[in-house]
Amino acid sequence: MAELPEDIPSLLVPMYGRPWLVPNIIVAEIIPLRQPDRPAQGAEWLLGFLNWRDEIIPLISFERLNESGQVTIGSDARIAVINNVSGKVKFYAVVIQGIPRATRVSSADLVEEPTDSGPAESMNVQLGGDLAVIPDLDAIERALEDVKAA
Repeated sequence: MAELPEDIPSLLVPMYGRPWLVPNIIVAEIIPLRQPDRPAQGAEWLLGFLNWRDEIIPLISFERLNESGQVTIGSDARIAVINNVSGKVKFYAVVIQGIPRATRVSSADLVEEPTDSGPAESMNVQLGGDLAVIPDLDAIERALEDVKAA
């Protein structure tokens, strides 16, 4: 059996509220903020669809999906293209609030924060002096399973 790594290369992704803490392999690319090419129909967390590398991918608001706030576009907002880990959609995009910061994380570095989590959050953690949220990528991808470009 392969030995688990002692630490995982990760990213602190700036969001409205607490940043995401995710393994860096989850983020495919950071692209400039732009309007979706196709408008969304349906859930208010679905902002529309982007053409990215000749694929049509959904653009979402994590805050709306997580029921934790309004769609917020800050002055440093960008779009993170996310690699799918389990669902039918290969990639999706999420509005973020700046440039992610690289970090290395071991299990000893994380302290769970006992706070209420939203439906798209796995847990809230403290990493050094930073508070962060580990998103529930499976929940996000389940929400995206029935989303289709118009």
